[in-house]
Amino acid sequence: MLLPFLHSTWCNAAIFAGALFFFMGFFIHRYPPKSTKSWYGYRSFLSTKTPEMWRSANEYAAYISRRIGVILILTGIACALLFNRQSDWFLYITIGAVVAGTMYMVGDTEWELTRHFDKDGNRILPE
Repeated sequence: MLLPFLHSTWCNAAIFAGALFFFMGFFIHRYPPKSTKSWYGYRSFLSTKTPEMWRSANEYAAYISRRIGVILILTGIACALLFNRQSDWFLYITIGAVVAGTMYMVGDTEWELTRHFDKDGNRILPE
């Protein structure tokens, strides 16, 4: 019973990773990590500089993660409907979407931090 599902197009990386991204973004939004010592949260060199950068990075990463989750789920459903078997192109598209979504989340969150904070971790005030 499990084997036919594993070989169907409905079992793909985009749907599973999309659900994980959406849940992760919802969880971090609903229960933000209190400090950099928390077991979960968006953790990078920039995000752990100051508590304000930590809070800002996790808030933004949770927002982006939910958006990417929805896009990945829709991509996975579209691939499940378009392909009749798990071919090479099916795998390239579904796994490539997950990799691209992950890279986008990290890159966009880091860019957002550099736009709003200076190199010492102080918030840049708008002029």
